[in-house]
Amino acid sequence: MRQLTKFILTTLFVIPLATFAQKSSKTFSKADSLFVFNPNVSEAKKKRMADSAFANFSTAPNFVVIIATDQATGKTKEVCSEAPFIEGGLDRNKADKNTSAKNKTPINRHYYFNSKSALENIGFNEYNYYDLLLYGQKTIVRNLVNKILKSNAEQSYNFQGTRKEQFMFAHILFNNGILTTRGCIAGNIMTLTKVR
Repeated sequence: MRQLTKFILTTLFVIPLATFAQKSSKTFSKADSLFVFNPNVSEAKKKRMADSAFANFSTAPNFVVIIATDQATGKTKEVCSEAPFIEGGLDRNKADKNTSAKNKTPINRHYYFNSKSALENIGFNEYNYYDLLLYGQKTIVRNLVNKILKSNAEQSYNFQGTRKEQFMFAHILFNNGILTTRGCIAGNIMTLTKVR
């Protein structure tokens, strides 16, 4: 458990800050990081949310946040994608007993990917932590997260933005304990559900 806590803190605070310094002069506060990577949402709740997303076989899939490792580079990061695309990425892994064994019983939503097509399928390079923290600065995102957390009602939201923004939006919601479902008829209609 201590190793997981150390990994999460390093991933959320040390690695992103080093990455950000290379990309831009924009700095983020600890509060910014805590909003996007809310440590108050337990791993048990995130696991329940992920299990629910992977059990949803409807045409309206859930977004899920996993910890993904690119085995070729060793790079590890949180990734948000629709659950069927995570499963498709796992199917696209090259045959490798070591990778298969690690993915059979993932620890804390941590999965390993060993091929370019698997990483592309899950959107591994769709955005980085800098993009995610910058997106989390938007007032509309913060207001919507706070509104959902204060309410116990499921809400529909007509998302207007790019695919990348939709993934970042769902990523922030997931990390705040809100399960997001993409509409099956129109992908921009999202159902947002606070998970207890």
